[in-house]
Amino acid sequence: MNRSMCNGRVAAGRRALPTCARSARRAAAQRTMVLVYMSLRSVAVIAELFGVLPPEEAPVLQKLVQAVKEDVEEAQQQRQQAEQRKDDVVAVMIREKDEAERRKDEAERRKDEAERRKDEAVAMMIREKDEKMVLADKLRRQEKLLAQAMYSAGVRDGRSCLEYLENLSGIDKSKRVNGWTKVLQGRPELVNCLAKAAPSWGVAVNNPKAAGILADKIAGMFKVLNNRIHTFVPELGLVVYNGIPDSPTSEALVCLAEAFGVPCERHQAVPP
Repeated sequence: MNRSMCNGRVAAGRRALPTCARSARRAAAQRTMVLVYMSLRSVAVIAELFGVLPPEEAPVLQKLVQAVKEDVEEAQQQRQQAEQRKDDVVAVMIREKDEAERRKDEAERRKDEAERRKDEAVAMMIREKDEKMVLADKLRRQEKLLAQAMYSAGVRDGRSCLEYLENLSGIDKSKRVNGWTKVLQGRPELVNCLAKAAPSWGVAVNNPKAAGILADKIAGMFKVLNNRIHTFVPELGLVVYNGIPDSPTSEALVCLAEAFGVPCERHQAVPP
């Protein structure tokens, strides 16, 4: 005899199922009934299946098949909708990823463009600096050559520098005021410089007679610029000492020198 593994009783004749096995089978049957119940769409069909209600025109089996078919179709539709939603979500994610990549590429492009413009700007600055250095060097050489030529022509100081400018402009010494008046009438920027450099002369820039008044002042500079005042150096040009013999004269001398391209330097110290 065999002892039951569930209740410990001895089975006689045909072997009986253990109690735990019978319980498991009943639970499985109940779950099957629940699944069948859940798969049916119509309470009326269930009622007809169990004989609660009389069958209608169609047999209960056909209604059951129709209900199951509708359940299958609904499940398929829900699955398709779920797949569609999944596809939509994936599509949105792909678009967002593509947009992020596009923005990243655009940012990289802008960064590269900014770097390129920066490099071009630096290169242009270097070229401009080189050009300015070349131009400044050329100008220094020209000024040096001009200073040497003026020195060779007898320019030694401020007075002889003014005489050189008169010869350069074709001014007759005997008609100095008239000559400088004509020069100043054609050089309004020089009139403006002289009027501002020597305010004590009391000449207004907009005065129609400003050229004649300033020409008379320039002629008077020859009387105060003695020899060796404001020396002329071949390597530098005209060296003007501020306030010698007076401020209007030294400032006017600088204006005249710069207007005619004469190399000129200012010095604060009084010459020995």
